[in-house]
Amino acid sequence: MKQILLIVFLFIYTLCLCQNPITNNSEWTVSNITENNALDYPNTIVYGPDNKLWITERKGKKVVSIDKDTGNKSTLLDLTSIIHQSKGQDGLMGIAIHPDLYTNINATNNYIYIAYTYDVNPADDNNDNTDDDVDRKLIVERYQYNSSSQILDPSSATTIIDGLDASNDHNSGKLVIGPDMKLYYSIGDQGANQFVNACNPIRSQDLPTSPTDYSAYKGKILRLNLDGSVPSDNPTLNGTQSHVFSYGHRNPQGIVFGSNGKFYSSEHGGKTDDEINILESGKNYGWPEIAGGYDNYGYAYCNWSSTPGGCTGNGFSDHNCAPGVTSMEEYDSYPSESGAPTDFLGPIGTYGSTTTSEPSGGWLSWPTVAPSSIDIYEGGSIPNWGTSLLIPSLKKGTIFRVKLNSNGDGIDGNPDLLDDSVYEEFHSSNDRYRDIAIDPDGITIYAITDNSGGTSGPSGTSSVSIQNPGVVMKIQYSGEVLGTTVFAKNEFRLYPNPANSGFKIQFNKNSLQNIAHVNIIDMQGRLIKSKTNVNINDYIKTDILSKGVYFVNLLDVTNTVIGSSKLVKR
Repeated sequence: MKQILLIVFLFIYTLCLCQNPITNNSEWTVSNITENNALDYPNTIVYGPDNKLWITERKGKKVVSIDKDTGNKSTLLDLTSIIHQSKGQDGLMGIAIHPDLYTNINATNNYIYIAYTYDVNPADDNNDNTDDDVDRKLIVERYQYNSSSQILDPSSATTIIDGLDASNDHNSGKLVIGPDMKLYYSIGDQGANQFVNACNPIRSQDLPTSPTDYSAYKGKILRLNLDGSVPSDNPTLNGTQSHVFSYGHRNPQGIVFGSNGKFYSSEHGGKTDDEINILESGKNYGWPEIAGGYDNYGYAYCNWSSTPGGCTGNGFSDHNCAPGVTSMEEYDSYPSESGAPTDFLGPIGTYGSTTTSEPSGGWLSWPTVAPSSIDIYEGGSIPNWGTSLLIPSLKKGTIFRVKLNSNGDGIDGNPDLLDDSVYEEFHSSNDRYRDIAIDPDGITIYAITDNSGGTSGPSGTSSVSIQNPGVVMKIQYSGEVLGTTVFAKNEFRLYPNPANSGFKIQFNKNSLQNIAHVNIIDMQGRLIKSKTNVNINDYIKTDILSKGVYFVNLLDVTNTVIGSSKLVKR
């Protein structure tokens, strides 16, 4: 009888860990380009201007580069003497590269921006594995890249913003430079109101009372000039203009711009309602009173921090609200007759993690996936992908793909937050996927994995061990790619395409009377080159372009795009 039960158990366990991701088919190859534990808890990966992969190591406290062909690792910047890292979500985090470096690696603006935590009084740290003696803060710095030595010059460190509150939990910590040449930074709610931070109130709805009221920056997306100052067109919220771009966030660990200018984010929910958001200036994303959409589904806010004495010690519970505190559903906080706050903006998707009732069980059985980052695919080479968001996850051991609609303002075919059918299980393994980067070739994706941590595997609910700890994984499409041009009625094409030194534009209608100029835009929506007074025989040089995929836009005298085509630079 025991043998039968054991067989049944193993069958069920194997069944729950079964996986059939898209990358299992013959059109995809998956390999590790580094050995296990080659990276020390990597946090962020970006495709570098030297065609290598630039990675921040959260625990290793270094910015490193990985040769994508050989897997060789080199150190770009060593900050081990400066960074404080002692808990699960502090250390070296986000990195952003000035776009000028992608067009000319010897550019004047040879700048790299990084974010990390430090201890204000490191001498007071008695190394007893507690946070009692750690005054943790966050700084964003700028470093210069030396293309000759191929390192980031440590003596070039320039402070962009300093003194932001940091935590052992929910720091978020991602950086990106937008098409408006502003620096965006994500700050989580610092893990407030839960576990060891249960006594700390969630301040995601608090707004600054002055431009330097950094204490109210928790649970926000910040927007900064590249020198750290407050942009003049930032939103004025509650009478104050500050670095705050949007608020009401829990833990937005992924931010990315599309070439359409839209700003996408992935965000951790609690038991329910992981979010895919489109970030807009001055908008409120609801946390902690609203999780996911304003729908009164299976979420209620329990304010543990308001419980006198009840939030200390081991009193916190994921399931039972604090004694004397009323659990507030969304319609309690914002009654349905008056609706959500006027500036509230709900998510375009929740990975099917929205549920009509509060889930039971432990965290591994909750519907949330723990999205750890986000990237956007606009390569135009993989059939049926169109414009897609790629979201790595920690708990589910899966990289999800979701296709956007033609306007980029919603998920294709999915207006319902309860529907999980459009979230493609692109790649799965027993790993925690921390971040991804997309190669300019339009067919290769690189993923970094955590060295350890809890996961339920790609489809199970039992804790499983990490399969590929601390690696760079290469996921490449080997099937038939889509063509690079379309030449239908009243449209145009580029030739040669792919291009080496330049290209010409060929029109179906032999007329240029409406064309004022031509813009070449990179995959992050940044203007790389512009040419005015275009003639039919003009040869447009591409010598300043790095290898990769670009968009060529034709504009009229009102700067309206009247035609667009993809260009591949070889």
